[in-house]
Amino acid sequence: MTSESGVKSSRFKRILIIIPVILALVIVFGLKRMRKGPEKLDLKEASAKVRVIKADIVEVIPRVIGYGSVEPGKVWQVVPEVSGKIVYVSPGFKKGGFVNKDTVVIRIDPAQYELAAAQVKAVIESIKAQITELNIQEKNYRISLSIEEQALMLSKKNMDRNQKALKDNTVSRLQYEQAQLSYYAQDAKVQNIKNALTLIPANRKALEANLALNQAKLDEAGLNLKYTSITAPYDCRITDINAEIGQFIQKGQAAASADSIDTAEITVRIPFEKMVNLIKSLGSEKIGFTGQTMDKIKEIFGLKVKVRLKDGNLDAQWDARFARADATIDAKTRTLGIIVVVDEPYKKAVVGIRPPLARNMFCEVEISGRPVAGVFAIPRSAFHGDYLYVVNPEKRLERRKAEIDFSQTNFHVIKQGLKPGELIVVSDLIPAVENMLLEPEQDKELEASLIAEAAGMSDIR
Repeated sequence: MTSESGVKSSRFKRILIIIPVILALVIVFGLKRMRKGPEKLDLKEASAKVRVIKADIVEVIPRVIGYGSVEPGKVWQVVPEVSGKIVYVSPGFKKGGFVNKDTVVIRIDPAQYELAAAQVKAVIESIKAQITELNIQEKNYRISLSIEEQALMLSKKNMDRNQKALKDNTVSRLQYEQAQLSYYAQDAKVQNIKNALTLIPANRKALEANLALNQAKLDEAGLNLKYTSITAPYDCRITDINAEIGQFIQKGQAAASADSIDTAEITVRIPFEKMVNLIKSLGSEKIGFTGQTMDKIKEIFGLKVKVRLKDGNLDAQWDARFARADATIDAKTRTLGIIVVVDEPYKKAVVGIRPPLARNMFCEVEISGRPVAGVFAIPRSAFHGDYLYVVNPEKRLERRKAEIDFSQTNFHVIKQGLKPGELIVVSDLIPAVENMLLEPEQDKELEASLIAEAAGMSDIR
């Protein structure tokens, strides 16, 4: 019994092992029959999203921006030309005060210069009297000479008669010798008068030279007297003063300084390359630079100048004019100095809106030329060396070589190589493969800013 039950237990265990194996085989076989082959997908070319702008023909106003400090057009150093005690100072002659042209600002005590002038006048009158006396003396000498020459002629006749009579033995030798002595004495008188007349021109010349010398001294005394009153040469504003009533001031000692208010000058340093681009855009290659053309450069190139003062909430602007350019380039910064002038900066002042342009104000200066029409303005960032990335009609990438005519701060100007309406890629495209498929998205904001900058309606830096 025991043996038979053990056999049955062994069979049951084998059945339990075989059943899971059979089930596993059934499942694997079923899954294999249910399995599908790999799904076939249609291949599709990937496109790259890019920002683009439309190439439109625009009118570009060439311009450059520079910065500089305001300086007065003229500076008056108040330096007296005579020494003396200050007896008057104009009430408006104070630091920061305004003085009109021809206003007497300082008066030096004129007493010593009036005395010097009076002394010279006395000397001149004395010399004139001597000249008058010499003229009268000359006249008297000539009258005396005429009389004495007549007497000499009579004496000569008397001597000749006595000589003839001596030969005829009608007079004695003593009488002849007396007549002869009388003739020689009269001849000596005539010679003395002639000698005196000969000296008169030299004496007159000496007196006239002395008169001229003293006349010059009188003119100098008159100038010194005039210099005791110091007047403003033009409308100006006082920037410094060192003069008070009662103060003794030396000739050549600076008493004050003042700035003219009729013009203000600003020297801006502009990179040489930018200035060359500006002039190139205006066709300067056809014009030779001479003294006359430099004087008329504003008219030749139609240059317009704007001066701006930006400080906090203040944003003031003035019209200015191109005055001149430095003769040299700064060796360190490679910049060219351009001097612009604002006329009547004080008269153009508006309280709370536009202050007067005073010394050392730091301003922005924009110089612009005549508009250049029929060109394309393309952002600098769109250039890859000498090439532009253009979206062709099939929305594929085309590398287009572009020739730059001239450059502005944020864009290059192109005359040829593009057609109106073509799309220019302005975003970074990595990698950029010729003929690759693109998905362009127009950047209208960038287009608007380019048009505004090209037309001179936006700030450039």
